[in-house]
Amino acid sequence: MDNNEQVLSRLREDILLRGLSKNTLDSYTLNARIFLTYCNRPVHELDVEDIRKFLQYLIHEKNLHLEP
Repeated sequence: MDNNEQVLSRLREDILLRGLSKNTLDSYTLNARIFLTYCNRPVHELDVEDIRKFLQYLIHEKNLHLEP
């Protein structure tokens, strides 16, 4: 997949195929879009370290408390 919109489209398809709720669909795609925007790099360049940095950003900059 080349761009973020393709990734988000695939995510939506996968969620629908699993039969998850519209609220789940909306929540997952919104949060995936926020993550991709935060990283601001092509999807194929992202790795685990990008996820860690994003979670640290949410905790320290946005004061979000992540549930285990």
